[in-house]
Amino acid sequence: MTVIVAVLCSTLFAVSGFAQFQTGNIYGRVQAKDGSLLPGVTVTLTGPAAPQTTVSDAQGNFRFINLDPGTYAMKAELAGYGAVTRTGIQVRVAQNADVTMTLNPSVAESITVTAEAPLLDVRKAGTGIDVSKVELQNIPTGRDPWVIMQQTPGVLMDRINVGGSESGQQSGYVSKGTDSSQSAWNVDGVSITDVGALGSTPTYYDFDSFEEMQITTGGSDPRIKTPGIQMNFVTKRGTNDFKGSGRWFQTNSSWQAKPKIPAEATPYLARVNQIDRIEDRGIELGGPLWKDKLWAWGSFSRNNINLLSSTLTTTGARAFDKTLLENENVKINAQPFTSNSFVLTDMYGDKIKLGRNVSPLRPPETAWNQADVYRNNSKGSLFNPTTWKAEDTQIFGSSLYLTGMYSEVQGGFHLVGDAGAGCTTAACTLAGPVAWIDANSGVAHRNYLVYESVRPSSQARVDGSKFFDIGKTNNELKFGFGYRHAGVNSLTAWPGNQLVICCDSAGGGGVVLTRNPTTNFHYTVK
Repeated sequence: MTVIVAVLCSTLFAVSGFAQFQTGNIYGRVQAKDGSLLPGVTVTLTGPAAPQTTVSDAQGNFRFINLDPGTYAMKAELAGYGAVTRTGIQVRVAQNADVTMTLNPSVAESITVTAEAPLLDVRKAGTGIDVSKVELQNIPTGRDPWVIMQQTPGVLMDRINVGGSESGQQSGYVSKGTDSSQSAWNVDGVSITDVGALGSTPTYYDFDSFEEMQITTGGSDPRIKTPGIQMNFVTKRGTNDFKGSGRWFQTNSSWQAKPKIPAEATPYLARVNQIDRIEDRGIELGGPLWKDKLWAWGSFSRNNINLLSSTLTTTGARAFDKTLLENENVKINAQPFTSNSFVLTDMYGDKIKLGRNVSPLRPPETAWNQADVYRNNSKGSLFNPTTWKAEDTQIFGSSLYLTGMYSEVQGGFHLVGDAGAGCTTAACTLAGPVAWIDANSGVAHRNYLVYESVRPSSQARVDGSKFFDIGKTNNELKFGFGYRHAGVNSLTAWPGNQLVICCDSAGGGGVVLTRNPTTNFHYTVK
């Protein structure tokens, strides 16, 4: 299937939307004390990156667009008017801060205004939530994106994540008449939505790597092609100050309450799922490689989520559900010229899950063991990442902004039957015993099928903004073109290419079904 989509969006009065953005904007106006507009005022912006300077136009307007989230300060100065400084200006993802700078005539000294910019963004309308890194780090949660999604008004989840116990598996959700298959995931401006499992993400995340998370349920950017929830995440970056953090969070089985099973449930429920041990460890560090020119940031994390299943093994012991999540991130920011900025990101996420889908119908030897698999059956790393992106922004004068981006995303995993041997590769499972299913109880035995799916994608995008005046109004024309190619290659196979269905009430009547492997099931979306 081939679909080519081009979007040309024209907006007046600088209207912008939610989603698929990793930056914010500052729009401002300079005026005298009597309210008259001041052209030719030099405005300097300082913040996480190098200082930027612009000059107000004939109507006193100025702008700084494509800014990384963070706190900024601004200084406006004009001969004969002195200078005024505005501090504490917050820039949020896909939002606009409107600032008015007022200069006093014949004032030589500098005036500093510490009041924050208004939180109401009059340039767009949308519904959802924005969560900053301070809130992410200081509010106790299960520490994954689905927990933040659960806090969004109008979103309903299919599970409750207690203490991170569900962070090793993606949640299902609905919002405003759409299910999760209509959703989209974006990280640092890259669309990473899994086309092989619509509405899901191809990876898991280092929770402390985020600068900001935005969950949108309405008012999405026109480039978004689905009506569902839009997840928009921005990772941290290096600044002119060296900053870092480390963590080690732990949850132990001895620290949780002892569940009491109601009397009416005891005939069919002898035990419940419980946390055995959860450990979330990580470190991140960023700073300048060349002050005001080149910055770097990186992070590493490991999250072990070990659960005790209510299902017993053949020896009578509790079955384990073990998940290991590993993440590595690197981001390079450069500003070689005042009119140009460049970003290179590299993100790798790996998931290893042992004992998936253990249940009364799937005893431990038929459970799936899961791991990530990329192109050519390779394992991921920072040199074979889940996602990488190169992006460059060029400013032409003060009225034309162009951004070009290219990225690649690798999604892929396999589910292999345990076969009672702890298999972690397809070859081990397929060489194991033939699986059989009890026709009376529906319980599987001995082994289970192999499913493998590799889902690479690549995308390119060019966006621009042109500012111009019509009469006394200031307008913005947005335009752009995007292209994405996404493929899915899948394999399904049973051990021995067969499945046994057994037996009748007398213990006989087994049926052997031939299950030839379905190989290289392939489709692409462009």
